[in-house]
Amino acid sequence: MNRIARVLVLALVGVFLVVVTAPAMATQSSSEDVTTTTVEAVPISTGDQPAVVIPPVAAEEEEQPWTSRFLYPLFGVLAVILIGGYAWAYNRSVRRRYSVTD
Repeated sequence: MNRIARVLVLALVGVFLVVVTAPAMATQSSSEDVTTTTVEAVPISTGDQPAVVIPPVAAEEEEQPWTSRFLYPLFGVLAVILIGGYAWAYNRSVRRRYSVTD
């Protein structure tokens, strides 16, 4: 097994382990940890007004800045191309250096 294949297999095993163990790292509370809180009922008068009146806030959709819309995907694609090109060039250079003898 050549070096590139070994590195790829180890990377795939690492990714698999991360994907499998990520849900196990999530914390879950058991039923023993649950506490109950009781609040005393306070009568509310019908004529009471709130201390501060806050107008309803309209949710505005913010447009993503151009950096996150264009540059981040570009850097991702360039990284994949550079890593693939490096692996391809390394493979070619190793194949040219060594030959199989009978």
